[in-house]
Amino acid sequence: MHVMIIGAGIGGLSLAQGLKQAGVDVTVHERDRTRTERLQGYRIHVAPYGCRALNACLPADVYDLFVSTSGQANSTLAFYTEKLDELITLDTTEIGMDTDHRTDTFRSVSRITFREVLLAGLGDIVHFGRAFTHYTHERDGRVTAHFSDGTRATGDVLVGADGTNSAVRTQYLPQAAHADTGAVAVSGKVPLGGDAARLLPRPFSTGGAMVLAPGGYFGFLAVHEFRRDERGGALSLSPDFGIDPQLLLDNTTDYVMWNVLAKREKFGDRKALAAMSAEEIRTLVLRSVGTWHPHLLRLIEESDTGTVSVHALHTSRRPKPWAPGNVTVLGDAIHAMPPTAGAGANAAVVDAELLCRRLVAVAEGQELAAAVGAYEKDMLDHAFTKVAAANRNLEQGVADNRLALAGFKAFLRLAGRVGPIRRKMTAAMAGQQSPRSA
Repeated sequence: MHVMIIGAGIGGLSLAQGLKQAGVDVTVHERDRTRTERLQGYRIHVAPYGCRALNACLPADVYDLFVSTSGQANSTLAFYTEKLDELITLDTTEIGMDTDHRTDTFRSVSRITFREVLLAGLGDIVHFGRAFTHYTHERDGRVTAHFSDGTRATGDVLVGADGTNSAVRTQYLPQAAHADTGAVAVSGKVPLGGDAARLLPRPFSTGGAMVLAPGGYFGFLAVHEFRRDERGGALSLSPDFGIDPQLLLDNTTDYVMWNVLAKREKFGDRKALAAMSAEEIRTLVLRSVGTWHPHLLRLIEESDTGTVSVHALHTSRRPKPWAPGNVTVLGDAIHAMPPTAGAGANAAVVDAELLCRRLVAVAEGQELAAAVGAYEKDMLDHAFTKVAAANRNLEQGVADNRLALAGFKAFLRLAGRVGPIRRKMTAAMAGQQSPRSA
């Protein structure tokens, strides 16, 4: 059996690693011309369930590389008002989670580093410069992938891991189109040196922090601190790419990442927003959240405009059942979601682990369509639970409802003072039903 994966993102590479480790013939086809064409520097938050799925896919030495190059341990999720009044801090150490555990912990990893880790050992399995256009079926039932340069590849299984604008999904499941949520996120980064570290309360350095604000805006901030070797160098897998070293700032320098989310109309119409420069966008955000705490405003002010960007937030609806075959999809290709549950990358890795197990069973004799159908059911069940949570969190965050916001803040303040409620919320955040030791 030969498996072809379209897309060398997190889910596609995790699947390729798992299949290669199991001895299944696999190739990955990526539209980027080189592995360094898109150096995306933001952190990725990997939850315990994502770590467990990743550990199942990767060879032990590659997973160890992921662990050793991840950032300083994360253990908290804090909630603040826009004036930096603390509402509640959920701390996983309170429920017995060991932040140094190999798998059952939260990890923060640079996107650049993570991709390098996932590419480790794959060698000529990954083919760059292959922009997928469509697929066709051969008379013998196998599937052929066609690429924009006129080349093609034929295999037994085709997996679309090609992201939100998936060409595989468009052909395979045209009824599963993604939807614009009507909200946008503006993001930026500030190096952690200098004043940045002193501008934020301590819980910001041990995990993410939500900022609950009136007016239909809310924020999310997180610190990424690289682990250091004995000489103080960042463990970031930053080779000499032969490009401007400034582009690697994200991958060697500790930083604070900030996001401000709101409905698009809060920032102006789509066309005007798209025409703005990064400096104009930063100014617009500062004007929009001008009543926030001065320390938060200063972080935004000090952001390098090269890191400031706007992202339209998309979501997806669970499609109606379909007949499985030898084409399938994973990750954002089928279940795009806003970042408001911290689940996108994790869901893609879980997809990879589920599909890997099913395809290995096919290699050992199970019927292909039945295995793919079982994967698709499991994938839809787990992923659309995360989509629903992300949509719910986004809707609550951008709703311009002062009464509801006041009620939620009051609940969080109360929960922060009542140990059993706080621990129950922490266990839910960590994906545990009840406290347990690591």
